[in-house]
Amino acid sequence: MKRPKTEIRNLQPGMSLAEILAALAVSTIVLATVSMIASLSLKMSGKVNASLSLDEEITKLHTSIRSIVSRQWTLLAGVPNVSDGVEGAKQAIVLSHSIPEKNVLGWETALSTITYISSQKQIVHIFDTDENGGTSTSILASFVDNFSVEPIENYLKYDATFTYYSPSGVPILRRRAQGAVRFY
Repeated sequence: MKRPKTEIRNLQPGMSLAEILAALAVSTIVLATVSMIASLSLKMSGKVNASLSLDEEITKLHTSIRSIVSRQWTLLAGVPNVSDGVEGAKQAIVLSHSIPEKNVLGWETALSTITYISSQKQIVHIFDTDENGGTSTSILASFVDNFSVEPIENYLKYDATFTYYSPSGVPILRRRAQGAVRFY
């Protein structure tokens, strides 16, 4: 189908080169802004994820130590390097608990240790499970860079540094948690 000549004369010419360049510049600015905002939001979501993970681990540490030291185990057996008068890193808590023997006529003492494993960046609770020397280990907290314990009268004061790392090994967020728990 052919158009009439009068209709062809009324058509406007296409966009000029200046109009095309202006449209291209505006779209480039818009795309750059969108990509910058997306990049910032991804960085922020990584920090939010790190913050939530560290908060969860800190809460697990506080509640676990409080539960183990105050409620489940009845006697502080010692903090290594403290009873010897040796100065240095105190990274373990040894607890004892008297439990009835199998014949129920006497008491048996069980030991439990809360310790920091630096190679795994974890604080763990290790305790005997049977008389054959079997032990059980539960993880109290992860993402731990440093952990120390100091006994003060009837309290154990502990200090832990938590660090969340990116997959490439760069620290994203670091937090320090301190607490004290009463032992009996």
